[in-house]
This record gives sequence, structure tokens and C-alpha cells, in this order.
Amino acid sequence: MKFKKILPIILSCMLLSGCWDKVEIDRRNFISTIAVDTGEDIVKEKVLKNIKPDDPFPERQIKKINVTYGFPDMSMLVTGKSEGSLDKYINTDAYSMEDAYSEATAKSSRDIYMGHTKLLILSSNLLKYKDTVKEIIDYMQRNPNINRMMQVVVCDGLAQDYVKFKPMTESSSQYYISGLMDNSKRNSRIMSTTLNEFLILLSENGNALLPRITMDKGEKELMLTGAAIIRGYELKGYFTPLELLDIQLLNGKFKVGKKVIYVDGHPIDYVIDGYTRKMKVDKEGSKLVINVNIKLEGQISEYYVGKKILDKDELKRLQNNFNMSISKECEKVMETAIKEFGIDPFGAREYIEKFKPNLWDGIEKNWNEEYKKMSVKVNVDTEIRRIGAVQ
Repeated sequence: MKFKKILPIILSCMLLSGCWDKVEIDRRNFISTIAVDTGEDIVKEKVLKNIKPDDPFPERQIKKINVTYGFPDMSMLVTGKSEGSLDKYINTDAYSMEDAYSEATAKSSRDIYMGHTKLLILSSNLLKYKDTVKEIIDYMQRNPNINRMMQVVVCDGLAQDYVKFKPMTESSSQYYISGLMDNSKRNSRIMSTTLNEFLILLSENGNALLPRITMDKGEKELMLTGAAIIRGYELKGYFTPLELLDIQLLNGKFKVGKKVIYVDGHPIDYVIDGYTRKMKVDKEGSKLVINVNIKLEGQISEYYVGKKILDKDELKRLQNNFNMSISKECEKVMETAIKEFGIDPFGAREYIEKFKPNLWDGIEKNWNEEYKKMSVKVNVDTEIRRIGAVQ
């Protein structure tokens, strides 16, 4: 009997309950891009360390970072209007990413939602301040509302300028930049790195490569120009697009690309459409030695040989020229990565940990020193399957 009396009350509660925290779609700002620049007080980074935990914190007086949130105009999307750019943005000065979010919320009449964010832009100037970068990365890692699959890029100049950029062929800068990086599937001179991949690389190796983007304001163009080298949360330098292609040949991530040599002053383009790579790391004497064997298949798309006919001997000579040229390029970029920047974009450490556990046990404590002394050898075997037409 008691249950029968209580049952209507339970049913009423179930029927009356609803999504109390529901927010209508047109009452949300769906953040598509987050751009982070240095604030005017970034130079006080070291001074801020002297603030004691029990000291009053003048948060509103500290502008360590400048954060710009880009988002589409939902009112135009809902009403079906498409004239002009759909991009809007909110710019904030803050002492932290959480503070920036609070400031953006205070400036917006709509709910700020970052679950669909597609792009994070970090300015090259910001990456000079590793403690601040650590704080930003920590925020991204801990915040459950952040989309881990967003792409991360490093830009020249101000990051906020890229949010405000009006592309000729897309409705927003986020779509344009993401589209450029999607071309990494068709061009190995371009790379794409998600936030999740970036976080994993930093935690495992302490270093990572991020796409570098630049702006030509005169031509109103954005361009991906190689990769930014991040080590210890700081920007250490850049790889050119050609060096990035060599790195992807070496680390097994190469997809599509081409190589060029000059014969008698004329360029010969070798378009690569087949690729395998094998790596081996051993210790010879007191040094680690990394051997990389790369096999390439492809075709010559354009060449000039005068009156020569590409017979078997001439074809073999071309293949040998490509073998030597690509080997030298790859060994040079490996030496640069190892000796100059102390980074491991080739997966040498991962290989040793996985396939040479006994070797790893002996070098783990002195890995950085052992790695910098490593010798490299790259062997390339190219096969030209098609030669096109002779000019």
C-alpha cells in the first residue's frame, strides 16, 4: 500500500524533471579556434615566481597571455544567411588560460563551448617562455571540455592575426588552415599534429614537431612552411619543408612527395608513390649506430636529357644519382636533429625500448648523452618504374 502511494510521486518527479542545464544551440558560441599570444606582462614571468602563496594576488593587474577565441556567427547559420564572413572573435588579456576563459565568458552573451574546437594557434614569441607554455599545456591536458583532436600549429607574428584573417576561398580562417594541413595526406612537405599527439610526444620524449604557418599580408595568403622544433616546452628552431619531407621518409610517416636532382643543369623530378622503411639501432663499441634502409618506387614526371635515350644504363645512372642525393639529404637532417637540436623525430628511443630492452637498460640513465653521440647511416634504393615523355 505504501508503495502505491509513493509511486505517483515518483512518476511525477520523473515527468517533471528535464535537462536543467540545457543550452539552446543559438545561445552558444562554438569556439573553432584558440589563438594564444604573449601578454604585456609576460616579461614578468620570473618576477611572478617571487609572489608568496599567502600574498594577495592582483590577478586583474597581470596580463601574462593574450587569448583570442574565434567562432562562427550562429545567428547567421541558424537563419540561413551566408553573406560575408561567418567568423567572430573574443579577445582577452589574462594571467592564465582559465582566467582567459572567465574573461571571455564575461564578454559574451552566449555560453562558451570548446568541445568542437578544431585549431590551436601558438605564437612563436610565446614559445620563448617555457613556464607559461607549460601552464597552457597543463590546462589543455586537464580540461575535460577541450577537444583533444584539434590541430596545433605554431605561427610567425601574432596568433590573433590568423583568427582575424579573411581567406578568399573559405568562410573562416579555421577551415582554411585545417584544409592546408589536410593536404599532408597528399604532400609530405606538410604535416599535421593533433593536440593529443602533441601531449603524448611531450610526455614521452620531451620534444615534438608542430606545423609552422606564416602569413603574407601583402598577398593575403597563409602558407605552411615546414615544422617548428619544440624541446622542453621551448621553440628551438625550424625545419624547412624539404627537411620535413626527409624526416617523414626517416620516421616511417611519408605518404606522397617528390625529389629533384639536376643533370647537365636541368631538373629531373622523381615522384614517389611507393615507399618502405626499416630502421635498426645497435651499439658498436662505445657508440650507438642507427641504420635506416629506405626503398622508393616512382616515376620521372619531367626531365631533359637532350639527345640521350633513357636506356637501361642511363636509367641505372639516374637511380644511383637519386640514391646518393636522398641519402646525403637524410643523413644531414638526422645529424642536425641529433647534434644541434637534441630531438628524436625518428623514433630511435622507441625502437630501442621496444626491440632492444637489454640495451635500453644500460643506456636509459644517460640517454641524452648517448643519443647525441649516435652515428647515422642511411641507405636508399630507388626504382624508376615509368619515365614519361622525352623533351
